[in-house]
Amino acid sequence: MEMYSIKTPIWKTKSIGIAEQRLKNDLLVEIEYKQANGNRLYPNTYIVRKNSTDSYQRQTVKGNDLVIIPISELEIYNGELND
Repeated sequence: MEMYSIKTPIWKTKSIGIAEQRLKNDLLVEIEYKQANGNRLYPNTYIVRKNSTDSYQRQTVKGNDLVIIPISELEIYNGELND
C-alpha cells in the first residue's frame, strides 16, 4: 500500500484532494499541516479505500482530476486492514 502526504488541507471545505490516478489501490494518507506550536493538526494516518471514493465530489485543479474527501469522513488507519 502506498503512503501519500498532504501538506495542507482544503480549509474552506475541511477536506483533502487526492488525484484520481493515485487511487488505483487503497492509499495511506498523512496530513502534514502543523499548528503554531509545532504539533500536527491531524496527527493520524488515514486510509482511503479505492472502493469508497465514488460518492465524493470531483474537481479539476491545474489539469489534475481530484477526489475531494472531507477530513471528518477519513478512516483512521490503526495498522490493520479491515476489508
